[in-house]
Amino acid sequence: MTTDAVTLQRIETAHPLRGFGGLLRVELRTWLPWRSLVLTVASYGVFALIYVPWQISGINQLGVLFYPFIGLWIAVLLLSTVSLTEGSVLGEIERGTASWLVGMPNGRPAVVISKLLAAATGITVTVFAAGIPIYPLLSNAAKAGITEFRVSELREVLSAPIGMWGAYTTLPDLGTYLGMLAALSMLLVFVAAVMILLGATLRSRTAVFGLGLAVIGLFGAMALAGSFSAASPSALIVAIADVAQGNEAVFALPIAATIVWTMLVLLLAVWRFNRRELP
Repeated sequence: MTTDAVTLQRIETAHPLRGFGGLLRVELRTWLPWRSLVLTVASYGVFALIYVPWQISGINQLGVLFYPFIGLWIAVLLLSTVSLTEGSVLGEIERGTASWLVGMPNGRPAVVISKLLAAATGITVTVFAAGIPIYPLLSNAAKAGITEFRVSELREVLSAPIGMWGAYTTLPDLGTYLGMLAALSMLLVFVAAVMILLGATLRSRTAVFGLGLAVIGLFGAMALAGSFSAASPSALIVAIADVAQGNEAVFALPIAATIVWTMLVLLLAVWRFNRRELP
């Protein structure tokens, strides 16, 4: 009696995105619903902080409401994005969970990409969940605002900063407003990608946070200077500012350029994380 021995070949996979689905589900639970809910409620708080005094004052000028709200809201979202993503990769490395994740096994690129996609989802949900319900309130405020002026006031309107600081501001239509929200979402996603890259490169959270703010300041300065802005995320800042001032804005090119920048930053983050020794 003979027994045939069958040799089973071991199936091995080295796909860089192995484990991506499971990692993405875990990261999405980090952002949805609680992080996004907290940021959405905070956004409503920012609006109330401007809206309630505006109602009480009876100024009836949309710009006095719209400009401070947009400026403060973007600042809060930018700082929140930097704060929530500065430890996204570096925190995993410091806690030692990064080496555990890649040893399960999960592909190292899957770890980085899942973190950015989850952050992008949470950020986008936050921006639209906060921005869309606020629009009807802005629309009602616009009806009470001053949108016309006498010919004798034309010189003063044109010479004053931002049209007398919004005394004659008109609210953008819903389509333009939604385009502004999309531009804001893409800008925040780019910032999240930068923070993930910094976290995969540096060893200090303080340095990651500080450099993240420096990058925001750099693109803000580029937007003010108008240099290289059309092909960089700074063009989104320009487009958002144009919408806030009632001017025409182009979103297609800035959003497309920012997507390219975000992809490049993500590739750099993946490359750096692949080369980093994990404790």
